Amino acid sequence: MIKEKKSSKLLELPDVIIIVIAVLTAFSYAGVRRNGFIGVYDDDAYVLINTHVLGGLSVDSIKRAFIIFHDGNWFPLTWISHMTDVTVFGLNPAGHHMTSVIIHILNSALLFIVFARMTASQWRSGFIAALFALHPLHVESVAWIAERKDVLSGLFWMLTMIAYVYYTERPGAVRYMVALLCFICGLMSKPMVITLPFALLLLDYWPLQRLGPCGRTDGNNPPHAAVGLRVLLLEKVPFLALSAASSVLTYHVQNKWGAVVSLDKLPMKSRIANALISYAKYAIAMFNPTNSAVIYPIDERFPLWQVVGAAVFFVGITVAAIICIKRLPYLFTGWFWYVGTLVPVIGIVQVGTAAMADRYTYIPFIGLFLIISTAVPNTAAIGRVGRAIAAGLACAAIIACVFYTKKHVKYWHDSISLFERAISVTKDNYVAYNTLGAAFFEIGKYNEAYINYTKALHINYIYVSAHANLGNLMVKLNRLDEAIESYSTAIKMNPLYTPAYNGISAALLLQNRTVEAIPYLRMAVTLSPDPVNAQKNLDRAMNKAISENNSAIMLFMPQ
Repeated sequence: MIKEKKSSKLLELPDVIIIVIAVLTAFSYAGVRRNGFIGVYDDDAYVLINTHVLGGLSVDSIKRAFIIFHDGNWFPLTWISHMTDVTVFGLNPAGHHMTSVIIHILNSALLFIVFARMTASQWRSGFIAALFALHPLHVESVAWIAERKDVLSGLFWMLTMIAYVYYTERPGAVRYMVALLCFICGLMSKPMVITLPFALLLLDYWPLQRLGPCGRTDGNNPPHAAVGLRVLLLEKVPFLALSAASSVLTYHVQNKWGAVVSLDKLPMKSRIANALISYAKYAIAMFNPTNSAVIYPIDERFPLWQVVGAAVFFVGITVAAIICIKRLPYLFTGWFWYVGTLVPVIGIVQVGTAAMADRYTYIPFIGLFLIISTAVPNTAAIGRVGRAIAAGLACAAIIACVFYTKKHVKYWHDSISLFERAISVTKDNYVAYNTLGAAFFEIGKYNEAYINYTKALHINYIYVSAHANLGNLMVKLNRLDEAIESYSTAIKMNPLYTPAYNGISAALLLQNRTVEAIPYLRMAVTLSPDPVNAQKNLDRAMNKAISENNSAIMLFMPQ
């Protein structure tokens, strides 16, 4: 009986690639363990003052995670993730940060595994995964605790792709349901996963080649049976139905929280212009991330040359991808992956004040990485010299990414360094000035807070949040008449802005003007998507007014 020879290698090439990527990623993100919470920018709402999360992990908290719509979102698995961190690490930010880094490393390894399986090209797949793991524009997704939803949804995105690839190799109900379940988990982590069915269709064309031969460049025959477009679309119906349901739910919740910007405030032509420019800017930032910032405020005014240039860029590559679909299938898949996965956050439906954000590139950049990893070797790898050039370029890109990622991690050390950085690399960033003011307010530097609030209002006087924050500062300084004036201005500019009603009622109560505060408290209860606290304040005010035998209270009693 002949015994099979055991491999003398302890590690195969895929293992080495995964280990190298993991080590480089851990090295690049090592600095996060010294970073704190960004308390003025969602880390408070997500963790620090979130009573659901602070209670830690329990049966009741898990149940609540599925029924609460906190901060304009529904992502129960993300809440459970934060609860788990609080249970394990308390409020030590190092633990929360390291959880995100570990998930990101896992995402990178899974990305390598799935592309290596689809393309049978380990080096190119390794380069895609390395760029994904180390690109500095992904720092925001990893180093910001509130953006846990990005890396967590990315995990389920990768798992869905792997399950789907296994399904295409040997179709069956169990494998299909595993892919669908992973997709559902992704939707429960962050609704941006709604574009995944579209991405799967692109992969069906290339590299899976389920529509038949399409110019595979690696010389390998696809292990997947070719099927018709009708079958591919029918396969995606459950995925698309879930995406549609998630989209409707997300829009409804965010609109209720007042996060959706109306067409009156931002016309459609401005949204389209911003979308075109953003597609170009994201692509440029992939090659030159030096001026990345935590916030890029939207502006209705765009130079005509920027809009025209962005439109030419967008249309030009789109047309080229379609014309060259058979000769360069990777260009078609990569480009439309990039374009399609950015659609939910490109600004046609504008949520919040951001024109664009680095975190939005977490999944979309995979499409551009795919193009680069395939195009450069195809162009340069002619003989040994070509392969050496391609390898040298890849190594240089990875080294540059490590350098810039380590640098960008430091900007997330605290709120002040983060928003001072944003102000230094952007122009007229009123959102950054306002948030920097809030960061100074949080640590008791009220003069610096005032300076930054006024700078924000000087750039954009109709910025409601800055007026409300200035009101908060005036309350703290016991300048209550000025606080009421600031809150009143905010209400005039946006009659639906709940924080201004809460603020002005608090200022009036501090002046013992209880009866005058009650209408504002009533509005806060009416407008607030989470009215429990506002109702408690209203009840206390009503009880106080009644105890004072104030007959004027009857004017505000329900009839």
